[in-house]
Amino acid sequence: MNRCEEHYRVLISGLLDGELDAEQQADLDEHLIGCRACQRELDSLRTLFIGTADAFGGAAVPRETWDHFLDDVYNRMERRTGWVLLIVGGVLLTAFGTYTFLMEPWGSALVKTLVATPVIGLLVLFISVLRQRLENIKTDRYTKEVHR
Repeated sequence: MNRCEEHYRVLISGLLDGELDAEQQADLDEHLIGCRACQRELDSLRTLFIGTADAFGGAAVPRETWDHFLDDVYNRMERRTGWVLLIVGGVLLTAFGTYTFLMEPWGSALVKTLVATPVIGLLVLFISVLRQRLENIKTDRYTKEVHR
């Protein structure tokens, strides 16, 4: 696309947005008389413009709705980052604790077994619940329909 066509494409966009002054409007009208490609461009953009306006019911979305939407996006990003950091930190802390528990001579084998037994039981329960939740996600029809 040459520079002249790009200039008229910008004017077509300005026309649809209602931003052209009288001189720009006259320039575009004169160009549209002789340029079939720009006429098609205007027609397709006008159809798209009208279609999207109809999709919103002709009413502008209130500013509060956009603010709430953006806050929701930021909250989800922050929470996702927080969960990732929590999981990575937990895994590293668990690995360090396991290494220290096994390698440091702080207690007898009986004491270590008594401490490790409930921890291993809790880990087995956690893995069982996690496995069940992951299986349920595959078949739960509401996870695709309900946005949280």
